Amino acid sequence: MIQIKYKALFDLEFLHPFYNSGKCPDIQMVPALQCTYMMQRLGLKFLPTESGGKLFARVKQVNNKDIITSPLPKGAKFSFILKLKNNVFENFTELNLNKPRTSHYYFNNLVNNISADGFPLLVSNTTSKIVSDADLMPFISNSFSYVHNSTVATVHGELDYIDRGDKFPQTLDNYNNVFNFTYDINKAEAGRVKFFIEGVEKAAAYAIDPIDDASAFGVVEIFYTDSLPVAYQFQQADNTIDTKQYKIAFANRSTKWRYIVTKQFNQTVTGINIGKTNGAPISFTAQPGAPAGQFIVVSNNALPSKEMPVPGIKLKDQADKSIIDNLPNPSFNLIKREGADTFSDILVTI
Repeated sequence: MIQIKYKALFDLEFLHPFYNSGKCPDIQMVPALQCTYMMQRLGLKFLPTESGGKLFARVKQVNNKDIITSPLPKGAKFSFILKLKNNVFENFTELNLNKPRTSHYYFNNLVNNISADGFPLLVSNTTSKIVSDADLMPFISNSFSYVHNSTVATVHGELDYIDRGDKFPQTLDNYNNVFNFTYDINKAEAGRVKFFIEGVEKAAAYAIDPIDDASAFGVVEIFYTDSLPVAYQFQQADNTIDTKQYKIAFANRSTKWRYIVTKQFNQTVTGINIGKTNGAPISFTAQPGAPAGQFIVVSNNALPSKEMPVPGIKLKDQADKSIIDNLPNPSFNLIKREGADTFSDILVTI
């Protein structure tokens, strides 16, 4: 009987402390069209997992080593569109609430950023080790344009696809001291681009198919080159496969919990206290200036968003009599940025 053996080139896993497991099930990896063609050509198999995905190659065993049967060419790139499966993911995750509409997250394995427990990370920040603004990149589709102002007679510009080496120069004549550079990228393969004027970088972006851009939270690209750091290299010089376990880690967002309590059924209440004293205590402070018949109480500290609700937050009246023993936790559907603080509001009627 013929046996065909596959081995993972890499296993990409998304991590998130919001979940008790520490693993994030909210992101779907979808191979881009060119990636699908390459996988078919090389006999590779992609398997989505609950918290990421794996790419498998056919191997044969020689001298107790797993040798890839169709070696990857140098410069091979596997691009995956990242799509959110949870529409409130960005509310409970520490991500930029004010990022530009056209900016999305871009990750690759060309970094050298090892986690404390020895895993190769695909994020840019080598200090925090988590997804940050450093991973944001403008995404462009159909065309790229750049307006340059100068009084010189001519200006030379160049759009470079930095990962595959293609360069597209343009030289424009002065028109009212304005130079409008425009490139049609509609039929070009997706990838990172940089735009230069007279050799000076002016812009960087990721060119993406408009169909993918419409639903993309981000993109992750896995490259094979012989210059990858050892911790990131999955195909060795002798074509042995050494599976790499790549990680992309997020942080949970912390917000101040703001209880807005309205008197409707119990008019005898003239004041309230909210707090949690069992287990890890949580303190709240009443806010001045609340409308008549309403109390506003805010946690003294920002509280991290977690999958499991926090029990035992009590609402008491002015006589320290319990009104509600377990107040609800905030919904993740709405958070508010006010000044330097981020709030989660919880509406309560007593």
